[in-house]
Amino acid sequence: MADIFHEVEEELRKDKYNELLRSWGPWALGAAVAIVLGAAGWQGWEYLERQSRWEESDRYFAALDLIADDQLLEADLELQRLTEEGSPGYAGLALMQRGELLLQSGDNESAGYMFEQAAEAFTFQAFADLARVKAAMALFDILSIDDLQNRLGETMQPERPYRLLAMEVIAAKAFAIGDYARAESEYDAIANDLDALTLPVAQRAQIALDLIRRIRATEGDTAEMPAEESAAETSSGAGDAPAEAGDEPMQFNLNMGDAADEDAANGLNVDSPALPDAAGLLNTETEDDGQD
Repeated sequence: MADIFHEVEEELRKDKYNELLRSWGPWALGAAVAIVLGAAGWQGWEYLERQSRWEESDRYFAALDLIADDQLLEADLELQRLTEEGSPGYAGLALMQRGELLLQSGDNESAGYMFEQAAEAFTFQAFADLARVKAAMALFDILSIDDLQNRLGETMQPERPYRLLAMEVIAAKAFAIGDYARAESEYDAIANDLDALTLPVAQRAQIALDLIRRIRATEGDTAEMPAEESAAETSSGAGDAPAEAGDEPMQFNLNMGDAADEDAANGLNVDSPALPDAAGLLNTETEDDGQD
């Protein structure tokens, strides 16, 4: 009797399994097929993306070769096409190179526009910050210090890679417009920044501070001198004594130092920051930038 009951239970169990298989089998099979097809599609998409990035890389470096061969018109046309057709990363790099070409031709305003467009195109934050700083440097003589502050405000946030250079742009603008108090404050913040202690930017800031303090001291001495004594000294010394550093208006921008103190000014020169190994970073920062 026990064997009969056991056989009945087995038959009932089989019937239940068959019913479950008929009900859920197609769904399970469909899910398995979907997973396989999805994995295959993802691999195919990644392959196509890599191929596209390689092609864009070839086009970008071909344009750089044209620049090296002094075929600037052809290079600019190829960079323009890459700007319109490329992924955000290579479109941004193409805009940066077009900006550099415009800087070389002396069209700083158009160069600044190109750098601003590059900052909008990049999704990799370091590249976007670099483009914003270069735009500010290109438009240095056009923009007010408030405009520069607004454009570079986010770039000067802690942990941003080009914040010290952005701070230096603001300090240089304050110096250029004769706001020596603000220039001294900005340069002092750079010189005492722990991240800048071993960098050339700290040395430039310290040289600028020394120069500004000499200028302010000279202006203070002149202001405190009695009017009669000042007039007498001017009339007696005119044409005999060499001009002091504070006698001539100070001229300063990111590419030229103070004409009144050539030795100190040489240390204040701030070259346009060089582009990093952009193509290499684009191929390694996939997760952050969204491209290979």
